[in-house]
Amino acid sequence: MNRIEECNYKVNQVRSMLREKGAFGIIIRKQPNFSWITAGGRPFIGLAGETACAAIVVTTGGVYAAGNNIELPRIVAEELPGGFAEPVMLPWQDDGTIDTLLQQRFGKLTTDAEQDEWFKKTRVNLLKCEEDRFAHLGALSASVLEETCVDIKPGLTEFEAAGKISEGLWAAGIEPITLLIAADSRSNRVRHYVPTGGKITDGVICSICARSGGLVASATRTVAFKKDFARNYEKLLKVEQTFFESTRDGAVLGEVLQKAIASYTLNALAGEWENHHQGGLTGYLAREIRVDPDTSAVVKTGQAFAWNPSAVGAKCEDTVFLGEGGLRPLTDVSSHWPALSVGGLRRPDILRP
Repeated sequence: MNRIEECNYKVNQVRSMLREKGAFGIIIRKQPNFSWITAGGRPFIGLAGETACAAIVVTTGGVYAAGNNIELPRIVAEELPGGFAEPVMLPWQDDGTIDTLLQQRFGKLTTDAEQDEWFKKTRVNLLKCEEDRFAHLGALSASVLEETCVDIKPGLTEFEAAGKISEGLWAAGIEPITLLIAADSRSNRVRHYVPTGGKITDGVICSICARSGGLVASATRTVAFKKDFARNYEKLLKVEQTFFESTRDGAVLGEVLQKAIASYTLNALAGEWENHHQGGLTGYLAREIRVDPDTSAVVKTGQAFAWNPSAVGAKCEDTVFLGEGGLRPLTDVSSHWPALSVGGLRRPDILRP
């Protein structure tokens, strides 16, 4: 399936939903939904934007790309497959009323915000072509992260480490939408390590959410310059193993988490799961569904997951895909990094220069 075929397939999915809802058409403005239906189009200006700077309008009879005269020419030329959508250009000064103007032109339209649950349930079930793109992104982003971490030396600040990782990702055509860096004892106190000017002496934990073509790969790697840094890491790999072994077609996500909670206790980390969310389904958002003990969504083959168990001073995280042959890492360990086997899967070890 090439890109235009993927787009048309997804348009047909949307039209089926519209028929079920009795709607004539829909305005698609959320960033993950825009990237999903355009097979990887980048509709943002700032990396943190949640709303696209243009819209895709799907009706029973057509597909349109609507936006202002600043953004639409770029979007059509650089972010959409040729011939996918008919352009509808509006003056930039009408941005505040664009939905109203589209309703006037096309008639009554629903929005992807109103159909949010449908989009979320649909886009997490990846097509083979999406799986292939995700695998490429995962391998490349993990390799960049590991290559950069190999070069981290004591005395570097968290800001400088984040800058080096960001540089590597951008050079590979990957958007670093999240970069978390924890040096030394800071990893004992903080779970979301927004970088600071603190210097690295004992070791460092580096986490990324890396986006390309709308898909987001998450990974964490640890470098230890002193022996006792990240001492809980191997215990967390056992918890992660429980997550992986429980992520099977038909499993209820809340029950997967409950099994991992029990694994925390078995590995002398009781209660640590309460200090940070544990991850969940991933795809066009870093966490499409962030799992809690009551999450009723069911695991399906063709979905991707990013579990991130953590404890005082340690964290492990990778993006995995559940295929017909079972679970496999997308952000797999590259040749730049030490590895060990846990539950039959190759897992990243701590780098000890």
